Amino acid sequence: MTKSNLKLIGRASALALVASLATSGAQADDELLDILGAGGSQPKAQGQKADESLMRRALLKSMGKLSAEQNIFVSFIDQNQFDKALYQWPSAFEGTSFAKSPTGRALNAFVLFKNGIQVTALEQLLMIDRPKEVDSYLQQAWREMAPDNAPVWAAINPSVWHQGWTDVFGIGAEVRVRGRQVYAATDAEQVRELIKKTQVDTRERAWLSWQLVIALAQGEDAGTAGKALALLMKAPNNPVSEDLMTMTAARLLFQNGFLDAAIKYYQRIGKKSDYWFDAQEEMAWAFIRKGEPQNSIAITKTLVAPNFAAEVGPETFFLRSLSQLKVCDYPSVVETLNSFRNRFKPRVATLKELTERADTEQVKRTVQKMKSGSVKLTDLGADAHKLPRYTTRDQVLLQNVMTEKALEKEAQIAGTLYARSLEGGTGQVGFQARLEDFKKAVEARAQAARSATYARIKALAEEEITEVTGMLQKLHIVEAELLQQISIADRVIGATKGTSSVKSGTTGSQAKDTVWFPAESETWFDEYANYKVDIKKGCAAAGRSGATTKQ
Repeated sequence: MTKSNLKLIGRASALALVASLATSGAQADDELLDILGAGGSQPKAQGQKADESLMRRALLKSMGKLSAEQNIFVSFIDQNQFDKALYQWPSAFEGTSFAKSPTGRALNAFVLFKNGIQVTALEQLLMIDRPKEVDSYLQQAWREMAPDNAPVWAAINPSVWHQGWTDVFGIGAEVRVRGRQVYAATDAEQVRELIKKTQVDTRERAWLSWQLVIALAQGEDAGTAGKALALLMKAPNNPVSEDLMTMTAARLLFQNGFLDAAIKYYQRIGKKSDYWFDAQEEMAWAFIRKGEPQNSIAITKTLVAPNFAAEVGPETFFLRSLSQLKVCDYPSVVETLNSFRNRFKPRVATLKELTERADTEQVKRTVQKMKSGSVKLTDLGADAHKLPRYTTRDQVLLQNVMTEKALEKEAQIAGTLYARSLEGGTGQVGFQARLEDFKKAVEARAQAARSATYARIKALAEEEITEVTGMLQKLHIVEAELLQQISIADRVIGATKGTSSVKSGTTGSQAKDTVWFPAESETWFDEYANYKVDIKKGCAAAGRSGATTKQ
């Protein structure tokens, strides 16, 4: 190779090197322009997911151009550093029109939700009354974060739901929020409209059908309510317990005078059910309306046992005394009246204390157990005697407790976020003061939820006091009737002209339910509800007790 050829090769290599450097510089310039928003495409940061730039695009679409602080905010979002994005929010958006827009409010709630402040964030989102104006990318992000089966929907205040959000989250979310409302008889048409939006054989439709049954029953449209209940009892994906539906069916039959059918339904409720005591009491009422007071006496013998003082209300004593009065068992009537006084005088005193101060140790322990899952009154032991009878079955109270639990968790998260904000995430002076205010606001909401729980306990206590007072008035009537009957007992006996009647009764318990133990001094639950009562001569034997025996 000649020297001239070597020179040509050297010049060609030099030109190639210059061209390479020029091309590299041009690419760097293009990347810089892209980053600053002046180029034709958006670059992806190292490790960035394919859809992460969509947030930037959504903001550019809404704002046109991003400031330095807003670019920092977006970078935190793209890197899944949502705590830093929360810290950066005031610097990026405070005081801007975007922050007050539907998309801005949805984005603020989005960041809160990503930081674990879910109830507060979702309720803030639902208060946006123009959901269609929220950027489509942000709507999709919310759907992915909060699908209709997310637990957070169970803690949302139903009053904040806006109909426009059904198009975003679907009918399932709407039903989970609005379905917890208490629907009156006048709301039956509203429930029907909700049902039309649901799919056949879904949990949402079953739950709304249950709400319709209750609304119709409250409106005394028992026939339609019964038909709806019959369909519901066969429906799949039914969230309503079988025992509660069975009790409702029995009540509808009782309400319409089908007493024998009602009794059969009441008898389906097992002893382990929360509704067993209610079923027994209502079945006793069915027997007395059939003219079989001996069966009412047999059933109520179990219910008035001291072991069940926390589970049985005052109406049982009125029912028992009325049944005893009908068979002229006057000594037993007096005994029942005295038992009522001895049991419910201290009971009312306890309930009155709850109406004045509900944050007792018994209430606190019960609420804590309810936060962990479903609780029965029988699970509470001695605490049950210091609580309203329907504490563990009240749906409003349970809802309050679960909301309190969710907000307590959010308050803890808010405290953690505040502590972590002290070491970085923003360069704005005074930011910690604003985050502390937010933390205090979340804590205040948790405290409000706790107060709502105690307020519901107070309301349940007041309702039970009213119930006891009402039964006391009825027992005064029984007492007056007792005195009147005793005063004319001789005329009653004379009117029978020596004839006698026999009333034989049983609670309907089957022999297989009976369990016998050698220690007769001990009380076993299996022995209860296995009594029969034979009333010989009825009112012809005024003043004499009927015989009560165990099967």
